[in-house]
Amino acid sequence: MSKDLKLQTANLYLNISDEWLEKLDNLAVEKEQNIEQLVLDIIGNYLSDSELNLENNQRLEEYQNLNQRLEVLEKKDYQIERLTTKLEILEKLVATLQTKEIKEDTTNSNQDWDDEFEDEPDEVLTDFLL
Repeated sequence: MSKDLKLQTANLYLNISDEWLEKLDNLAVEKEQNIEQLVLDIIGNYLSDSELNLENNQRLEEYQNLNQRLEVLEKKDYQIERLTTKLEILEKLVATLQTKEIKEDTTNSNQDWDDEFEDEPDEVLTDFLL
């Protein structure tokens, strides 16, 4: 607050029921204050409580927003875990397929080499003699 703000005094005139006036008198005696000071304290407490309630409402709203964001993040985290698991399975499958393909390639290339070897003339003679 700025330093230029000056407090102004105001006089309040209230019509209070006898029942409330009696309660105010009893409270003033208990607290060893006059009624005017007691009423000022009550108004001050009420205004302070109003500010606290406003702050509490703001905090509650922030909490609810953060809680919603946390729920969204937890759902995304779960989805990421599922995708990671699926990706690991796919990687293993691809590795298995690649291993099979390499084995088949080496087997095929060995067979090709044998076929080429059989076509040579000395192989034909050897087969004939056996």
